[in-house]
Amino acid sequence: MAAWFAVPMASAQTPDWGVEVSKGYALPHRAEMLALVTGHSHGVGIRRGNWDRAGWRANWSQHGPVWQGFELGWLDGGSDELGSVASALWLIKIPIRTNWHAELGTGIGWASAPYDPINRPLSIAIGTRWNAGLHLGTSVTIASGDRAFLALGAGLTHFSNGALALPNLGINNVHIRMRGGLLNDSRSQEVAHAHSTPQHRWTYALAVRSGMRDVNLPGGPRHPVLSAGAYAQRHISGAFAWTGALDLAHNQSLRAYHLQPLNPREKLQLSSLLGVNLHFGNAHLMLLQGWVWTRPDEALGRRHLQAVFAYAFGTQWAIEAGLRSFRLRADYPFIGLRFSL
Repeated sequence: MAAWFAVPMASAQTPDWGVEVSKGYALPHRAEMLALVTGHSHGVGIRRGNWDRAGWRANWSQHGPVWQGFELGWLDGGSDELGSVASALWLIKIPIRTNWHAELGTGIGWASAPYDPINRPLSIAIGTRWNAGLHLGTSVTIASGDRAFLALGAGLTHFSNGALALPNLGINNVHIRMRGGLLNDSRSQEVAHAHSTPQHRWTYALAVRSGMRDVNLPGGPRHPVLSAGAYAQRHISGAFAWTGALDLAHNQSLRAYHLQPLNPREKLQLSSLLGVNLHFGNAHLMLLQGWVWTRPDEALGRRHLQAVFAYAFGTQWAIEAGLRSFRLRADYPFIGLRFSL
């Protein structure tokens, strides 16, 4: 896996930390959510990270350094049924212009009001206390000096368990946020020299994964899903690669829609996928649009999105965590290992 990423030789980092407040609402992306969204959401967060031009960041930094760090946050969903979510997210900010950044993040969240048939029968957004979190956003620095900054942003933060346990409508919080904080130094740094991934070349990898899916009514049995994947990547730069993949899944949840037992071959789903892989040092995010060729789920169809977050260790191995979803409906989450050929 080391050949897939840029490895820095030197670092030009300027740490910062900040406090933020946000205001918004839970997006009613499904009709069932309309009864849950009764008020505005609000949240607070603390961020700590570094502005850095070194290594992989040099591939993204046409308009300034990239920021990478962590955020501890708390979100009130705006109603008793949605409750609140405490979260820890890994975040990056990629420059669009000198003071304008796009934000990407992933992590975990702890929900205060998951579904319970006795105590919280109306809390149908999330079925587990622990959930995956995803963040997309943008921020503009409206005031900045050598020691302090003030930024205004907007974003979408999603929390769900990926259909590991039903119900799983998910919480999609749309918000605006104000952030202020301190810089330890000026962000004007010289670009450090780095080894970068050779461009315009092919790399290949294999992966094995294990997942779990809940179908039908809450509280039923969870169905294991085992899968194997093969990737081919065409590297355009040290931070971007076009990616094609084949995925073969043994999906036990298909038996939930049949009265008669299924033999093992009737649970195999072969998919082809095409998309991009974005590299952030040893971490990378793969977004693939797929098509199920054999035995698609009757309730979900064939066309799907597969998102994979991976972190490399050693020279050839990486840990994967991902989700397969159909039209804003999660199919199953998975974890796995990837081996670079």
